[in-house]
Amino acid sequence: MSVANDPTTAGIPLCNGSLRVRVVPEEGGRIASFCDADAKAEYLLQPRESYRRPARLDPWDRFENSACAGIDECLPSVGACGEETPGGPVPDHGDFWRLPWAVSASDCDSLRMAATGYSRPLHFEKRLSLHASALEIHSSIRNQTDAPVPFLYALHPLLAIDRGDRIVLPPEVSTVRLESSRHDRVGAPGATIDWPKPGGAGSAVDLSRVEAVSAGTAEMLYTDRLHAGWCGLYRARYGQGICLRFDPRLLPFLGLWLCFGGWPEDESLPLQYAVAFEPTVAPRGTLASALVNRQAPVLAPHESFDFDIVLEQIGPAPLTYEEFVAQCSRETSF
Repeated sequence: MSVANDPTTAGIPLCNGSLRVRVVPEEGGRIASFCDADAKAEYLLQPRESYRRPARLDPWDRFENSACAGIDECLPSVGACGEETPGGPVPDHGDFWRLPWAVSASDCDSLRMAATGYSRPLHFEKRLSLHASALEIHSSIRNQTDAPVPFLYALHPLLAIDRGDRIVLPPEVSTVRLESSRHDRVGAPGATIDWPKPGGAGSAVDLSRVEAVSAGTAEMLYTDRLHAGWCGLYRARYGQGICLRFDPRLLPFLGLWLCFGGWPEDESLPLQYAVAFEPTVAPRGTLASALVNRQAPVLAPHESFDFDIVLEQIGPAPLTYEEFVAQCSRETSF
């Protein structure tokens, strides 16, 4: 089988005095690298060494057979949806991670690209721009038809982690809804659990602290509707971290994927070790579930849904955890 170029070098570089970013339009528009100017800290999970992208992808393949790395998009669903779903089936993690995106403009610190889905008639355009220590992603999702189109969108950033790193959420988050937990470690699907300690203050489990890959755990969680649009990952060994900012009026919920060696179930594939912060339009894992629960937004004919997401490096000077939290929680405006 023919394969694409080495995934660690392919793509378009963007850089300024603070950040180095690499984008691979031909691989689902994936943001493959986000690191400081000295490349000391890579914030994004990298593909397994053996991975080489096939020249042609099966449009219905499982996401676990992809690079499973960097930042891509889940649209019009996160999980796969069957034939019974209004509008028909949707592949695992949606259409767009498996499509080549067309670049319409590019320079040293910005990039514009777009792609059109196939399970739903949605056109997706992104504009990426570096500003000081932040990457701003402006997105526009447009319904191309004369009929309304329900959808589910979630950003899908797989972040590199080490044991001892810490997950920071706004103080308003005291509980989360459990979408899944391997072996029901912290509860059954649908349960509401305390954050960050699902068993209460005395719990031995602290979901905000990254465990070792040998833990073999995997949890998918959703917040309630947010008033503060930010979250962060503190990289303890670097004394710095990454903060993700979004407008909670447009992306009201946050999904959290905490995978410490507990996925995938296919034993032929390497275990994942990553955290993902997933700002989303609905706290559901599939478009089908969002529709059943009447939480799927609907794009009117030829209507667009526009929103911004910012990835900010907090650093690079070594910071304490408390200093990192203070910088993440400062007020921002969209």
